[in-house]
Amino acid sequence: MALYRNSQDKRVFVPTKSGGVVLNFGHPIAWTILVCTTIVPFAIVAVVTIAVFL
Repeated sequence: MALYRNSQDKRVFVPTKSGGVVLNFGHPIAWTILVCTTIVPFAIVAVVTIAVFL
């Protein structure tokens, strides 16, 4: 699925035809949501896992 990126669209969550929503990556808050919900937790889990094995 291609990323939805429209900087003129001011909505962060854009509805899809199938009934779901996608993030509008033309909006800076969408990038903040992505980082806070996926990248930061993944980094925390990776650091703790490495610390346990050392």
